[in-house]
Amino acid sequence: MKVIGITGGIGSGKSLVADIMIKKHNAYLIETDRIAKEQMMPGGISYPGVVEYFGDEILASDGSIDRIKLSIIIFKDRNKRLMLNKLTHSNVLIEVEKEIDDKRKEGRFSYCIIETALMIESGYDFVCDEVWYVHSPAKIRRDRLKKSRAYSDEKIDDIFHSQSSEKEFFDRFKKVIYNDGDLPHIEKQIDTFLEL
Repeated sequence: MKVIGITGGIGSGKSLVADIMIKKHNAYLIETDRIAKEQMMPGGISYPGVVEYFGDEILASDGSIDRIKLSIIIFKDRNKRLMLNKLTHSNVLIEVEKEIDDKRKEGRFSYCIIETALMIESGYDFVCDEVWYVHSPAKIRRDRLKKSRAYSDEKIDDIFHSQSSEKEFFDRFKKVIYNDGDLPHIEKQIDTFLEL
């Protein structure tokens, strides 16, 4: 079972590439965002440290972490964003490695996909056999986020600013899938990488 990381900025099409891998190439998907969210729920391994550092003001009335309040803080303050990563990434990585190990033992999947926007920041790439960078021009990504999530330009600017730059992705990862919205073209690029 080959482990492939799929990364790229928000709105680049990581989920689309992962979906193609699941439907066409017998892949199992690990979403680091899902794991991080679960671990920050009350009772989760990351919850106490995050609440202790950021304080009760990030909590909703039911005691859960209000992700909107937290995202406003971390998108505005790089040091706090780095601290959140420090409090959560190692916990997520332990779960990612466990899931990879479980799926290897099952022997049912040809590929295991790790989907994350934070491949560079988190260091998840060291558990991958290879990493694919999904690239889409900023304008297209911006239009997608406005349409699909109703994000404002200000929110999109904050998120873009908080994530790795195109240059950082291109410098780090040599396998690039260009997402121009043409599905057959994306599928062909995936097929080419799988044949290498």
